[in-house]
Amino acid sequence: MIREYTDRRGDFIIFDSKECNQVNVVTNTEKYTFRGLHYQTDPPQEKTVKVIQGKVLDILYNLKTEKLEFYTINKDSKPLYIGKDYAHGYLTLEPNTIFTYGVEGDYNPESEHSIIWSDIPSLREVVMSHVKYKNLLIISDKDKKGKWR
Repeated sequence: MIREYTDRRGDFIIFDSKECNQVNVVTNTEKYTFRGLHYQTDPPQEKTVKVIQGKVLDILYNLKTEKLEFYTINKDSKPLYIGKDYAHGYLTLEPNTIFTYGVEGDYNPESEHSIIWSDIPSLREVVMSHVKYKNLLIISDKDKKGKWR
């Protein structure tokens, strides 16, 4: 569970430690940074994500139905819950975007997976409608290679 408190000083966000095995904070300095689509199978993980600064296109891919969901979120958006049956990724739409997520389920590098974003035509189309030129997309070598389950 995430509790948020906002006043004129800014935001104070609490991830309830009973529900999160790990809390990650990611600073993305460049616009058009793409991370994902990631998921883990043993144990599967749930996430709750929140943008602290900036703006992202958040991407959920249902592993059972193979359907995509897209959400544009910024610091004023409510936290987004991502269930165990989803791969997750995001594209930064502003520089200096700070993204945080709480994870339920222990991390197991042996069962982590990545789906190549460009292998899904509708995802490729949406990402490129934001980026315009593929050479502007910033993506890790690991995420470029990906692997299916």
